Amino acid sequence: MKLSIYLLSLLTACPVMSAYEVAIRVVDDTGANVTDANVTIDFVGYIQGSGKAYRGVTGDDGMFRANGNAQHSVFVVANKTGHYEARLDRLSKDRNIDMTVVVPRILNPVPLYLFQANPAIPVQNEWVGYDFEAGDWVAPFGVGRITDLRVRYSNTFLGWKFSEKELAHIRHVNRDESEEIIRNIYGKWDAVMDISFPGEKEGMHEELRFLEYSKLELPHTAPADGYQPTWRYERKNYQPPTTRDNVGFFLRTRVKLDPDGKIISANYAKLIGDIRFAHTGVLIFTYYYNPTPNDRNLEFDPKHNLFPADRPGANVHDP
Repeated sequence: MKLSIYLLSLLTACPVMSAYEVAIRVVDDTGANVTDANVTIDFVGYIQGSGKAYRGVTGDDGMFRANGNAQHSVFVVANKTGHYEARLDRLSKDRNIDMTVVVPRILNPVPLYLFQANPAIPVQNEWVGYDFEAGDWVAPFGVGRITDLRVRYSNTFLGWKFSEKELAHIRHVNRDESEEIIRNIYGKWDAVMDISFPGEKEGMHEELRFLEYSKLELPHTAPADGYQPTWRYERKNYQPPTTRDNVGFFLRTRVKLDPDGKIISANYAKLIGDIRFAHTGVLIFTYYYNPTPNDRNLEFDPKHNLFPADRPGANVHDP
């Protein structure tokens, strides 16, 4: 009798965790179900190896399900030969999950210019062109020859983030730094950057079909229309940044028109993530550029970056 009461007290003291169902439907980029896709659903514990993972393949309906408890979160991987893998982490551990996961098909990866650019904008209040194929500003600010996009930037000093007493201490600690550097680091700044394009029917298209969890985050090809010629970004260094990771852009540039205004030639590019810029005028973006006119394919072959492998910023391998 005493043993039964003791066991009952242990069961009462240990809370019973509810099991949740994770239902994953795997589809390709056309929305078609992907059968026989390999799926792992991992109910993650706080200590490595303390969770439990379920592995299996999808059925004709593209579905795979598992029930379990996670101390930390739920982690899902889906893949199949001929498709780009999907990896989703930190999914909620406290509810049932019923979601569709896209594993885009591998269609036709091609060589592209792929570059992580972070150039300093050389002047304020002037349009400056950037050449995707050169990976540099257009002359006289760089070796670029053709303007694919252009930027115009300015910033305004609004005062200091700290009191005069605190500033005196900051200047003492940083006495080897110039006043300009101190202002840039400890000052309050408003900055604005405009983006435009030199030619008619050129521009940027914001793509909302963005797959953060996929190797191929944007669709394979650039759209035929929907390009906007101007964009504006604002930066206040005393507020949290507003840039987004779950967005991308397609660009149309180097457009040539016939006498009737119809496009006869254009080049296409894509940007992964939002364009970022610092209040000091440093531009940050990752672009893929297809040098073949009228080819809207932007599915990158990671083995064939058209920039030299030893060039800083060119060591990127995502498609």
